Amino acid sequence: MTTDTEYYDKLDELYSSGQIRPDQNSGPILRGAEAVTVGRQHLMEATGTTSIEDAVSVALGRPRLSSEPNETIRTRVPRPLLDKVKSLARQRSTTVSQIVREAMSQYVNAA
Repeated sequence: MTTDTEYYDKLDELYSSGQIRPDQNSGPILRGAEAVTVGRQHLMEATGTTSIEDAVSVALGRPRLSSEPNETIRTRVPRPLLDKVKSLARQRSTTVSQIVREAMSQYVNAA
């Protein structure tokens, strides 16, 4: 398996030897710290975050549900109930988590 560093070193070698050329419209070629800074800025812009740690988390993980912090809860449910929730999620082309969030919200709002 090739590491990211090996991959980019190989690309740099191919570029430096003239074997590959960047797109004519791609802008200036950046290297080192400048490339890192610009890359981080692009990643934060693309993910709508203000820190590189948040950007990486969003880029590699699931998208945020909202701007508010989220918590994870665990609960046990009878298998037949879980099967029904999974079936409903498939019918709606959504996730079990979304069905549970909707049900909790409706229950709390009605209480």
